[in-house]
Amino acid sequence: MEKQGIAKRKCSHLELSQLTESQMNFDSFSGVKLPYCALPRIKLDEIDTGTELLGKKLNQPLIIASMTGGVAEAKTINANLAKAAQKTKVALGVGSQRIAVEDEKTADSFKIVRRLAPDAVIFSNMAAVQLNYGYDVDDYRRAVDQVAADALYLHLNPLQEALQLEGNTDFSDLLPKIENLVSQIGVPVYVKEVGHGISSLVAKALENVGVAGIDVAGTGGTSWSWIEATNNDRAELAAWFKNFGYTTAESLRQIKPAIKNTALVASGGIRNPIQALKSRLLGADYYSAARPFLTPALQSYEEVVKTINLWQQGLKIAMFCINAQDWKSVGY
Repeated sequence: MEKQGIAKRKCSHLELSQLTESQMNFDSFSGVKLPYCALPRIKLDEIDTGTELLGKKLNQPLIIASMTGGVAEAKTINANLAKAAQKTKVALGVGSQRIAVEDEKTADSFKIVRRLAPDAVIFSNMAAVQLNYGYDVDDYRRAVDQVAADALYLHLNPLQEALQLEGNTDFSDLLPKIENLVSQIGVPVYVKEVGHGISSLVAKALENVGVAGIDVAGTGGTSWSWIEATNNDRAELAAWFKNFGYTTAESLRQIKPAIKNTALVASGGIRNPIQALKSRLLGADYYSAARPFLTPALQSYEEVVKTINLWQQGLKIAMFCINAQDWKSVGY
């Protein structure tokens, strides 16, 4: 795809991701009950919501999820998210960097993230399938270097690619190429889906080749496959696959017993800290969300800070009400 075409598609992604129709509109955690405690034995003001990620302290186990980059509006979004992540000590993942790897002139909307968040945990982001389309380790290392990333998010998106016109659908023999990338890239590699979940079999295979983390990105949140197909006038086709795959809760239930030493990130439809805490009960080490921070990021970094702080306050109250002193003591 030509560079101009990629940029145009990213703009459409940003617009479509704000439509309510792009959402599954259900709560995959509705069947998960937090163990409410009417007589907690702890003090609210002593609750510790913090944790560590990649050797850095987080005030809450939040990774603001990958959105977009390479277009004018994305630079504003990334700048506001980066400044907020720096101030509130949460992690941040950038959008797919393919456009910036192919055209350095578009890279500033990504590079601005590290400039504005020098101490934050930052995830670079590239598609795994590009390993079958001429990309090598140096291309992925260039993406990491653009944002001075602490780790690389390697995303899996077979359904999204299948619903694209002329999508990259050759996923054959990717696992050994991922293993080679993991061994050479020089930073931890986290693998994520883009909205349809990851099974225990895939999670075990990824752990076996050395990935540091798995982000389930289940159904229930923004459907990038729906967005992609709608962008190409294939909405009817995409509607059949809108809930295809595993919900976030289903993925977590599958994966947690199957892996041993790999970090587990819950994403896909997490819209508030109550759902985030429920994901912890199912084994998540961290939680990730994009949509709740998109509208604030279009306004100002102060609005993003306000939203992040509200999430931390909500998480703290929820932990207090289940008698959990700190994040590690919840569930697992």
